[in-house]
Amino acid sequence: MADYSLGYGGIGTGLDITGMVSQLVAADRAPADASLNRLESSAKFKLSALGKVTSAFSGLQSALTALQAADAFNTRTARSGTETVLAASAGKTTPNGSYEINVQSLATASKWLGTQAVAAGQVYGAGKLTLAVGTESIEINIKEGSTLADVRSAINEAGRGKGVQASLITSNDGQYLSLSSDKTGAANTVSLTFAEGGAELQSLVADLQQRTVAADAVVSIDGLVINVSGNKVTEAVPGLTLDLKTVGTSTVTVSGDINASRKVVQDFVSAYNTALAAISDSTRYDAANKTPSAMTGDAQMRGANGQLRSMMGSLLGELAAAGLDAATLGLQTKGYPSSDGSLVLNTSKFDAAMAANPDGIAAAFTGANGFAGKLQAVVGGYLGTSGAFTLRTNGLNEQIKDVATQRTALDKRMEAVGNRYKAQFVAMDALVGQMSSTSSYLAQQIAALPTYNNA
Repeated sequence: MADYSLGYGGIGTGLDITGMVSQLVAADRAPADASLNRLESSAKFKLSALGKVTSAFSGLQSALTALQAADAFNTRTARSGTETVLAASAGKTTPNGSYEINVQSLATASKWLGTQAVAAGQVYGAGKLTLAVGTESIEINIKEGSTLADVRSAINEAGRGKGVQASLITSNDGQYLSLSSDKTGAANTVSLTFAEGGAELQSLVADLQQRTVAADAVVSIDGLVINVSGNKVTEAVPGLTLDLKTVGTSTVTVSGDINASRKVVQDFVSAYNTALAAISDSTRYDAANKTPSAMTGDAQMRGANGQLRSMMGSLLGELAAAGLDAATLGLQTKGYPSSDGSLVLNTSKFDAAMAANPDGIAAAFTGANGFAGKLQAVVGGYLGTSGAFTLRTNGLNEQIKDVATQRTALDKRMEAVGNRYKAQFVAMDALVGQMSSTSSYLAQQIAALPTYNNA
């Protein structure tokens, strides 16, 4: 705000020129300020409401994207008849059906353990050992005077990153060298051999006894035998994963996951209803308090609501024509007395329809020309860089920026007006002061005139 202070009152008049100028400027400014405030408040009010509607439409778009996907209704569930033998999980590509699984043996990893205790203080002369990991051989140098702990450390250093671990086990009669692998399967066999050095080192290696042989898991699926290096089978049946636990048999049943299919439809229903509710909230009129919402009577909101409801009516008609009416599929608009266009899903009817006709439901909902794709085209027209809501948002933001620009111009204009008032008052004050001085001078001159006596 401009400073109109003189630092003193009017000399000639004694008036508060600063206060008078400020009041006059405020009075001149008030109508323009009120107009700009109304414009800014209205734009922000609408922008907030539009943001909520846009967010709801974005949620609907995400739900439709999931519903439109080719594999939206292809989620599978796998159940193992004997969970103690194996656990099973299925992917969207796993064929439905039953699979007889026989776990003949589990995959194991190499493990070696010394049979003779090593006395405390035992040291070894310089030498070399060979660590074999699968088809790879690694040379290990043992330094002169190495203890058993030093030998262990040398093995671990050589086997770093190979899944090999050497350790010391201490018992009542001394220490034992242990060698193991964390990788199962015949291809990951581990062994330690003596290459050169003293008798003590040779004896240490020769004393190692294999406790567990590295071997593949052997599993038969419907009579077909497969070997796998680990205890997780992932490549035998597309998308099917078997987690092997013990030797034994189990029947794995793969079927469509109705819960997952219902969820993708229910998520859409919720998102659709949220979009309609967001429009309703932004346009509602509070009759009791005679208060409109941000977009009461807004043509764009009426258009969006009407377009959604019209398209939904058409799509539900297409579902009915394909044998998926409300009585069969369980999807319909809410009826009287709450017929606001929102959707409801009867889950028991939907589950029964999915069990009876999963392919028909998938064909009706998915794809660019399916239920979700057609509604997606409508919703997409309001979103994105060129969407109707995006362009409206940009326009409201520009209005707010324009108000700020107008306020800056108003500040400058009012400053000029204030300075003009100030100059006028200062000139008036000077004139009044001059007139007051003249008046005083004339009064003095008149008082000094001689008095004549006519008597």
